[in-house]
Amino acid sequence: MIHLDNVSKTYRSKEVLEPFTLTIREGSSVGIIGPNGAGKSTFLKLVASLDKPTSGKLSFDGKPYGKVVRRLRTEIGYVPQDIALYEELTVKEQIAFWRKLEKKKVDEDFLQKMIRMLRLDEVYSQRVDQLSGGWRRKVNLCVGLMRNPRICLLDEPTAGVDLAAKEDILAWLKQLHQEGRTLLYISHDWYELKKLSDEFLLFAERKPIFQGSQREWSEKRSTLIDRYGADQDLRRILEFS
Repeated sequence: MIHLDNVSKTYRSKEVLEPFTLTIREGSSVGIIGPNGAGKSTFLKLVASLDKPTSGKLSFDGKPYGKVVRRLRTEIGYVPQDIALYEELTVKEQIAFWRKLEKKKVDEDFLQKMIRMLRLDEVYSQRVDQLSGGWRRKVNLCVGLMRNPRICLLDEPTAGVDLAAKEDILAWLKQLHQEGRTLLYISHDWYELKKLSDEFLLFAERKPIFQGSQREWSEKRSTLIDRYGADQDLRRILEFS
């Protein structure tokens, strides 16, 4: 579905991603893990076509990104870690505003189902600046995924939320995966990762160093600790998994 061939990324002479090659299968739910600064968010932006690689090529359904970028952007829903909402708008106004900006016609049934599952109808008339962090995260998720995307890219979508909001978000993402959508999901929470992911993608030393199923992760975890355990942040991630 999505293939990255010898891709790297450099910002102002600093290499943030060393050359790597990998494939994302359609319908997979990939939990992306690794220490801060390992290149996870940069990877997600490259897949979202929000940034271009310094070297290498990306392809979507066998075709180069450059030839299918318009169609690709209608197929992808990207939810950034930073909340990108207008504080003075109510939740209802917020959804209506972003809906008008969508180039792809919004599926009303899908949108209403998402609103119900995230319980946003409970705060429909409240301004964003009056909402807690959990509610803001859910509105941010709704805005990012309202086009009913084939591929969902999520950069720590539950960061800083309470347990109730987290369960609402995870239930909705689980539903999307069960319906056949592809999820790429950055998280530092092993509870979320194990509940949502059928595959893990581990970044360290500015590149992916492991991609595989949860079973394969369990089998290779000790080997990864032996090889990369000198990095204390990475060692903690591996030991607590």
